Amino acid sequence: MIGTVKDRTLEALLKYGDKAKYVLKAIIEITEENENRELGDFSYKQLVEKLGEFGVNYDPRMILRALEKDFGIIETTYKSANQHWWKFIDIEQTKLALNGEINNSEEDPEISLIIIQYNSLNPKEVEKKLLFLLKKPKLLDLDKKNFMKFSFEILPLIVKLYYKASRHEETFEIAEKLKKIINLAKRISSRINNEKGDNKGLHKEEINEGENYNVNSIRLPNGEDNI
Repeated sequence: MIGTVKDRTLEALLKYGDKAKYVLKAIIEITEENENRELGDFSYKQLVEKLGEFGVNYDPRMILRALEKDFGIIETTYKSANQHWWKFIDIEQTKLALNGEINNSEEDPEISLIIIQYNSLNPKEVEKKLLFLLKKPKLLDLDKKNFMKFSFEILPLIVKLYYKASRHEETFEIAEKLKKIINLAKRISSRINNEKGDNKGLHKEEINEGENYNVNSIRLPNGEDNI
C-alpha cells in the first residue's frame, strides 16, 4: 500500500465521498464503544445498526471491501457463516484523516497531487512491460521507435514526479517505485545503444525479477500508443 494510513483514508474519502465518511465515522464510534474486542474492533451487524442510527440505509459491503482490499485501512479478524469482524490498521491515523475531512482541514495538496498523478501513470503496468522489453531476445525496430516515444512523452513526467515525491516523507515509497521505472528505462536505453551497428546479435540482460508476459509491446498509460 502506498502512503500512510492517513493518506489512504483521505484517498478513500476522495473516491467514495459521504458513503465512506459515514462508514468510517460509524466504525470508529463502534470501536470506541466496544469494551470486548476479542473478535475484532467492529462487526458487520454492528455497523448496519450504527448506520441505521445515522439514518443511512445503504449496504456498506462495497465500502468495507474497498477499505480493506484497496486502501488497507481495516483488516478481517474473524469470519464465519453469520459473522464478520474487522479491526483498524491504525485507528488514530484514520481519525486524523476523517476529522480533517469533516473540518475541511485538508492535508498538503501537493501530497494528494503526487498520489493522484502516480496512480494515473499505471506504474505497475509500465514496470511490467519495461521488464518484458528487457527479456526480449531481439528488439524490433517498432519496439525501439515506441520506446523512444515513451522516453520523450511519458518518462519526463515520471522523472518530474520522482523529484516531487522524493521531497516528502509521506511519498518516499512512491519515489522509490518511480526510481525503479527510471532505472529500467535506462537499462533498455543502454541496450539499444550497445546494439547500434552490431550485427552479431543482441546484448543479453540478466533479469531475476518479474514474470514472462504474453505481450508484444508496452502500451502507454492512456492506452493509445504502444511501447
